[in-house]
Amino acid sequence: MKRWLLIALLVWPAAVWAQPPVTAKVAPPAEPGLLRDCPECPAMMVVPAGVFLLGSPPDEHEVNKDRGEVPGLAVSISRPFAMGRYEVTVGQFRAFADATQRLPHGDCRVSAGSGWTRLADRNWTNPAGEAAPAENEPVVCVSWDDAEAYVSWLSVHTGHRYRLPSESEWEYAARGGTATARYFGDRDSDEESILSVACDYANVYDASAVHDLRFGYPSARCSDRHTRQSPVGSYKPNAFDLYDMIGNAREWIQDCYTASYVGRPADARPWEWGGCTLRGVRGGSWATRPMDSRSAARGYENQSMRQADLGFRVVRDL
Repeated sequence: MKRWLLIALLVWPAAVWAQPPVTAKVAPPAEPGLLRDCPECPAMMVVPAGVFLLGSPPDEHEVNKDRGEVPGLAVSISRPFAMGRYEVTVGQFRAFADATQRLPHGDCRVSAGSGWTRLADRNWTNPAGEAAPAENEPVVCVSWDDAEAYVSWLSVHTGHRYRLPSESEWEYAARGGTATARYFGDRDSDEESILSVACDYANVYDASAVHDLRFGYPSARCSDRHTRQSPVGSYKPNAFDLYDMIGNAREWIQDCYTASYVGRPADARPWEWGGCTLRGVRGGSWATRPMDSRSAARGYENQSMRQADLGFRVVRDL
């Protein structure tokens, strides 16, 4: 018995040493394609490369020819990129403002009565002038320059290049592989729809907002339960898992505004030049009528403009 025990003790260490090392198991990402560089950073979804038609076909019944949607332009997105899954939120912008000691700038254009007016005491911390916005609502009352300052800070903060999306990237991402007027449909959410499905996917000017806002133009014939901005991600996403692309808040893009796509780069690059002051704006908001809540709908503002339905989302280079 003692002899057997002695042999076992001599062999056991060798057997243990001969075992392969234990490798720690790494949990797979919670969601494929989701990136987040820090707790206070925007959640980013990887958008695949692809080709699409920027703009609208000439027979699109809601097309705004004054805004240069037609003729469309075939665009190639040759490399994947990451885009904010949601619009930049109040909490995320607050982290930047606190870190850089950036004071809120007033003179924000807000809804009043049946129109809009500038108020010197309104800014991103109090766009409605009542209770402070929730931390998970999109930040609004921010100019293009504010958005540029945010992406510059985020790039330094994370070591990755963040920026505003180009117009091509924005529309490609908003479409989510579709060619219809909206990524969730076509004529089922226009101004002639008896019952619109827009409220399942977007916070737009709808029946729940008409009584309070009284803008005087057509509304979506449904109720999305919010008069002004809603928490990000409150509605269904598109096929790229991006939320609020044509509702909640309009969004700044990198490009200088142009009245047509003639001469535009047929790739992901923004179209800009030194000295331009008008910047492109994409996506609808809680104040947007149905015909302008489309993937191809275009707008613009002076880059110093701050308005209570205007925010932004970011892109991160991969």
